[in-house]
Amino acid sequence: MPGRTINNLEAESSRKRPRIVSADEDDDEQIIEVREARSSLRADTRKRVRVSGTESFKDARRSIRESTPDNSHIDDDANGADDGGAHSNSDSPLKTQYEVMRDGNFDHLRHEVVDDQRATQRLRFRPNLLGDNAIADNGIIESITCVNFMCHQRLHCELGPLLNFIVGENGSGKSAILTAITLCLGGKASSTNRGGSLKSFVKEGCERAVLSVKIKNQGQDAYKHDIYGDSIVVERHFSKTGSSGFKIKTEMGQTYSTKKQEVEEIVEYYALQVDNPLNVLSQDNARQFLNASTKTQKYKFFIEGVQLQQLDNDYRLISESLEQMKAKIPEQEDRVKRAKVVLDKAKQKKEAAEGHRQIRLKYRMLRNQLVWARVADEEADLAKKKEKVAEAEAAIAEAERVSAEKKESLRLADEKIDRAMEAIKNAETDIGEVQQKAEEASEVFKRLRDEIQRVIVDEREAHQRLKNAADNLKDIKQKVAVEEEHLKDSNGEAHSLMLRQSKDARKRIEDIGKEIDHNKKQGPELAKRQDEVRGLLAKIEGETQQKRKEIDSVETAIRELEQKSGSPFDGYEAGMSNLVRAIDNERRFENKPIGPLGAHIQLLKPEWGSILEQTMGNNLNGFIVTSKRDQKLLFELIDRFKLRQCPVLLGNGHRLDLSGKEPDESFDTILRTLKIDNHLVRDQLVLHHTIEQIILISERVKAQDVMFDGPVPRNVKACLTIQDGGRGQGLRLVENNGNISTTPIGRGQFSGRPRLKADSGSQLAFHRESLRNLQTEYLTIDSEKRRLQQESQRLKNDVNKWKKDQDNLERKQRHAQVAADKIEEELDKFEGTDGRLQGLQVQLEECISQEKHHGMQYGALASKKEEKNAEVEGARERSRLAKAQFREVEARLVKAEDKCKRLKDARHIVLTEVNEAVVRVDLCKEEMARFLGKVERQEVFLAGAIAQSLPVSGGQRIEVPERETSQSLERKYHALEQRLKEGEARLGQDKDIFELVTQATKDYEKVVTDLKSIQEVNQGLHNTLKLRLEKWRKFQRYISSQSRANFIYLLSERGFRGKLLLDHERKALDLQVEPDQTEKRAVGRNTKTLSGGEKSFSSICLLLAIWEAMGSPLRCLDEFDVFMDNVNRAISTNMLITAARRSVNRQYIFITPNAIEGRNTLDKDVKIIRLTDPRQRTLADH
Repeated sequence: MPGRTINNLEAESSRKRPRIVSADEDDDEQIIEVREARSSLRADTRKRVRVSGTESFKDARRSIRESTPDNSHIDDDANGADDGGAHSNSDSPLKTQYEVMRDGNFDHLRHEVVDDQRATQRLRFRPNLLGDNAIADNGIIESITCVNFMCHQRLHCELGPLLNFIVGENGSGKSAILTAITLCLGGKASSTNRGGSLKSFVKEGCERAVLSVKIKNQGQDAYKHDIYGDSIVVERHFSKTGSSGFKIKTEMGQTYSTKKQEVEEIVEYYALQVDNPLNVLSQDNARQFLNASTKTQKYKFFIEGVQLQQLDNDYRLISESLEQMKAKIPEQEDRVKRAKVVLDKAKQKKEAAEGHRQIRLKYRMLRNQLVWARVADEEADLAKKKEKVAEAEAAIAEAERVSAEKKESLRLADEKIDRAMEAIKNAETDIGEVQQKAEEASEVFKRLRDEIQRVIVDEREAHQRLKNAADNLKDIKQKVAVEEEHLKDSNGEAHSLMLRQSKDARKRIEDIGKEIDHNKKQGPELAKRQDEVRGLLAKIEGETQQKRKEIDSVETAIRELEQKSGSPFDGYEAGMSNLVRAIDNERRFENKPIGPLGAHIQLLKPEWGSILEQTMGNNLNGFIVTSKRDQKLLFELIDRFKLRQCPVLLGNGHRLDLSGKEPDESFDTILRTLKIDNHLVRDQLVLHHTIEQIILISERVKAQDVMFDGPVPRNVKACLTIQDGGRGQGLRLVENNGNISTTPIGRGQFSGRPRLKADSGSQLAFHRESLRNLQTEYLTIDSEKRRLQQESQRLKNDVNKWKKDQDNLERKQRHAQVAADKIEEELDKFEGTDGRLQGLQVQLEECISQEKHHGMQYGALASKKEEKNAEVEGARERSRLAKAQFREVEARLVKAEDKCKRLKDARHIVLTEVNEAVVRVDLCKEEMARFLGKVERQEVFLAGAIAQSLPVSGGQRIEVPERETSQSLERKYHALEQRLKEGEARLGQDKDIFELVTQATKDYEKVVTDLKSIQEVNQGLHNTLKLRLEKWRKFQRYISSQSRANFIYLLSERGFRGKLLLDHERKALDLQVEPDQTEKRAVGRNTKTLSGGEKSFSSICLLLAIWEAMGSPLRCLDEFDVFMDNVNRAISTNMLITAARRSVNRQYIFITPNAIEGRNTLDKDVKIIRLTDPRQRTLADH
């Protein structure tokens, strides 16, 4: 059906939308073709015309669309329909205004005879010979696949493009195919009459079911062909739990969308109408429609099948929206009246405000004189302030002269102190060397003196031993001579052998003794080496523990930074946080002390933290006050909390000017590395530590090149550098008049938590880098520790082996001694003379050896005594000279320290004078800046006042009358202003009045425009609804006549006569059929009197007659021939095929449990699909 828009414009049409060949009701000879009545108010926004923007309209339309036929109403109506037709008009409910407008008193249905004649003419002119049917390019179903659906594990059906007969026994899946089509294409489960919800369709024993429908998508008007290709696969999956979803896939199997809206757009685009009860006629609906339906039920099937009911629902919503908009017109008219009243009152106020013009003119004149009088006052004030500026310039010049003199005195004092410090440093260096030499000389003298005492004692003992040995030798020789004489007669072979054995035994004992002596010499060496390794191991264990503590400290700092834990005063003395709280709570301070200084300083480069902490020392713990009274009060608080390293510095509020006093920008200074949030803190650090002139260079070699190679850079007093391999340790490099000094900066007492603040990110990165370096060093030390432990274990093993060897040798010695003693016992068995001689010979040899040994020992000690005497005398002289030199250098150091102390005291006085002079200069400059600021502000204010006054006075300066001042003019001005305010209080300000008139005019014009717009929209909507209802009545008329003519024609195919009775007023549809050709009655019989086959045939004729008025490309009919005999079945089948072939580009699906016979099975446009029982398929699979 061609739809028309609100402005009577033709809606888009295609083969998907049936058409009316001619709609001229006055032409009696025209032939009218009605394919379908179709609503233009679809859910598809691409094809829908928007008639209302209200949510109520949308909700109502949605509720009507989702409604389903009420079977209980149909059943209740069946009795009345069978007895005498529908209810009479008197029993019908009163009609609404829309229904009256829609039906038009049913005048359009008064021409039933003429309409039937026209429909009959169309049938008569239709050609009898049918050609080849045309296959649709799109919108038809190619295949259906069911998985775990109903009682089927897997059911697949390929459909032909034109006529399809699905044949099979009960339970083979015929009806499941139609149910799958309805559900897969978005239909509701209740519309299938097979189940109340999707989960009831899942096969028993399975948890999930899948349906898939493949739709042809070719030709010029294909749906999104560039995306889907030649086929669209709609897949719906649902489970026992009630979950459900869609997958819309392309020809290649790719999922394009998972939204139901896309399925609805596809179904709407191809007009598949799966929820139309006559389009997809399920088994239950087919049985009800063909055999058991009443007049009312048939009528409902009819109007829903041809989409007249859908159009009626949409137009009803338009009517309701129109009524709502009409109800707003009186309210809008009332707004127009109220806006008109407001506009009239505003115009009256505007006329009354015109009477104050003369007063305003005088008011403007006084205002002009007043503003220029104030300008004159400001000009006089500016001249006075310029005189103050000149006086301040002279004071600055004098203060700068005095300051320059004091600074020169301070520079000279600094040079003297530097020279004195250099002398102290040299003296300290010398005294250290001299003291070391004196101590070394004293130690040498004492050692040599002790050694010569020991040599003298040893010499005396050796002399006595030598004398005793000589006496013993002389006595033994005499005894040996006597015994040899006695032994001559008793000498024999056995005795000689025993003597040789005795000699060998003594020789073995002597050899073992030598081995024992040699082994004893190795023992002290091993013990000494073992003690050395133990000492090294103890030392490295200490280093390991220290390094472990450093690692733990850095890890703790990292954790605290990551967790932002800890107190900001943890780096200070215990009690600092209490002191800060006491300062905050103290109310007697004139100015609150600033401190501790470290809390006001942020370190920008964390790698310098420890070095700068050492450089600035205890001053970071200190506080700054600005008066003696505050200083005294702060000292009391410091004593209360027992803080010993908390200096109190006295400062003032005048900022030091460092212009031209800092080094080149290429150097980092202490000041540039710090971010100080208080200028008093900065000034004190400048005064005490010259932080603006101490540069920082991390590389030691580069720092030495800068300070010692060539002239020292401008404004650089010292350079701090990081010592090689020592984190937190550095060097201070100073070059003064050619004197070079390098002073180490160690960790000192500030090795705990830092007092300087630092950016958490950079501080965290620095600590992490330090942690990595410490861990590397720890691994190196730990490796050395393990090596020493291994060395200690090896030495321990060597000592144990030495002791074991010593025990073995002593055991061998004892065994050898036992063997020798046995030999001696054997010798004692010989004559006693031989034994005595042998003993004397042994004693003789021992005495000779002892005499020789003691003689050599005595000679060596005598020589050593002479040498030691000479060494002692030399050491005594060197010790005396070293002590004298030490006393001389010590006196020089004391003198240098006294001089340096006096110079520092003098410098402190000069520094105080410099500070006072600098403060005086700063005060003068501040005074000057303050006066200049006042002058600048006064000039700016004066320029602004003139700039503001010129527009007020019309661009020219107004002369102030003589004897008039700004005060007198202001009094007159305010008096006149009061008069104007009183007038404005009655009428309002002119600006407000004009704005009120303008706004009231706009409001009035807006409500008038809104009223016209509502009236125009209502009129347009009313005309559109009227036009649409006219078209609806034409559709109702033409579809009715077309259906009646088609029904009569289809009955004649078998020789039947009959009528299709359509009563739209009573909403009833009935059939009168006369199957007996011999019966001459004009009125046919009621369908209840027909046989089952005749009744089914008549219903088939009715269905085909209605199908002719439907435009969907899909026709589905389930078990149409269930009650027919073979004759009626053959005729009905041929009739369905013939009707299908007349419908171009349509796809038909007929389901029957009976076999298809005759020539129809051989035609190429008919596809017969035979389904088998799933149980048989299961057996066949096995």
